[in-house]
Formats: sequence, C-alpha cells, structure tokens
Amino acid sequence: MEPELSTQKAPGALARIDAGLARAELALAARLTGALALVLAAAAVARSLGAPLIWADEAAVGLMCWAAFAGASAALAQGAHVSVSILESKLSPRAGWWRALAETLILAALLGWLASVIWRWLDPAGLWQAGSGQRLAETAFNFVWVEPTVTLGLRKIWLWSVLPLFCLGAGVHLAARLARLAEAAR
Repeated sequence: MEPELSTQKAPGALARIDAGLARAELALAARLTGALALVLAAAAVARSLGAPLIWADEAAVGLMCWAAFAGASAALAQGAHVSVSILESKLSPRAGWWRALAETLILAALLGWLASVIWRWLDPAGLWQAGSGQRLAETAFNFVWVEPTVTLGLRKIWLWSVLPLFCLGAGVHLAARLARLAEAAR
C-alpha cells in the first residue's frame, strides 16, 4: 500500500510554503494556548482574592478561537483532522487516491463557501469604497470594522480577522494537498 498522502511532500516551493506555514500556525496555536492558560489562571486567582478580572472571559474566548483556527489550519496541512480510517485501510491504492481527491475537493468547496461568506460579511470592497470603517457603518450599516468588544475595548475586527487568515492558510494547505495528489497520480 502507498504511504499516506499527508506524509508525502508537495512539489517544489509549494511544499516549503506549506510546511513553513504549518509550523508557524502550530507555534502560534501553542503560544496562544499558553496565553489562554495564563489568562484563566490570573482570572481564577483574581476572583479568589475578590477582585475579578472583568476582561478575562472575553480575552480567553478570543485566544481560544485564534488558537483553534490556527491549529485547524495546521491540521489540514498534516492530514491530522478527525477521520474514520477503517474504510481507508480497506481501499486499494487507486481507490484511496480517488477518496483523497474527493475529500480534498469537498474541503476546498467548503472553504470556498466560507471565504465567500466572510467576504460578504467583511465587505472589503465596500470598506475601500467608503474610505473608512466609520463611513461604511454610516452608509451600509455594516459595523464590523468599528464595533468594540464589551470589556477589552478592542475593535472586534481584531478578533474576527482570524477567519480570513484561516481561509488563506487552509487554502495553501489544500493547494499543497492537491499538488501531492497530482504528483501521486503520475
């Protein structure tokens, strides 16, 4: 049986970009998870001392979301996503290749759909045309670029920006997976 496609290298520069991006995403996810643990520990200590950190819950949610999306993108690169492999182990190498291609194309379609939803939501063309987030909010009632968080006082776009970054990273990883599949087909 052929080696698993996720462990094969994508051809050329795409392989280096894919691997480097996955390493960066894993490092980011690890650091964010560490920061999450520190925030939660500080919040617990502060609460036990009678001085709760009002902002800690909101910061923890933001850190958790960023870590989860960074880790999910890296998991796509490594083929480490959740799967049931009983069928996979029973397939011939050719049928396994077709299964992997179908899986990758389905993931790419879902990613494309998510990217289109995010594009409509963030409306970068409307932002560009309006000239500022405030003007976009006034003309199109799209407050995504100016709405502040409740306790941190940051603009929520800083928390939400993980979504387009996830789409870009996952897109690179799926492109590398398609390149590996094309190479394996030869």
